[in-house]
Amino acid sequence: MGLIPLMEIPVEDRVSVVFDEIRDELGAIPTLFRAHAHHPALLEANWYKFKALMIHGCLSAQLKEGIGLVISADNHCDYGIYHHSVSMENLGVARDDVMRIRNHPDDVHFSDKEQALFNLARHANLDPDNHGEKLIIAARELGARDDEIIEALGVMEMVVGFNHFASVLALEPQRDRT
Repeated sequence: MGLIPLMEIPVEDRVSVVFDEIRDELGAIPTLFRAHAHHPALLEANWYKFKALMIHGCLSAQLKEGIGLVISADNHCDYGIYHHSVSMENLGVARDDVMRIRNHPDDVHFSDKEQALFNLARHANLDPDNHGEKLIIAARELGARDDEIIEALGVMEMVVGFNHFASVLALEPQRDRT
């Protein structure tokens, strides 16, 4: 059980609106968003950022979930590992490939451009003070556009924040996803 109660029944209309939208998009309201509901403006901001990055955007859902999984694994966040693993499997990614991203991220099966973006996002998480100019140049040489580079880094940034939030509050994933 987490260290903060999860909001099951919204007390504010704006929380109800966001919960309805999350339920419509994801089929359930993850515990992370139920915890965020104690601060409606933060719930809205994080949901809209999640939606812009993970549901919309220009990169493939598999790549974005792969970035989420490797970042969560590198950050030792069980909540994120679980959610991104399930999301990848729901996208049709084989369990062996999901485990490869988690345990052997240098041996994943993305296109060359996607691999370059994956590596850039992972580097930005693991070694943010060691600038990634070479990785950005490599991604561009493989055809990555600026919006794709920004989106890959945006996914990394969001996942890092969610990882820390979930870990500090000891949030448990919603395993039945209903």
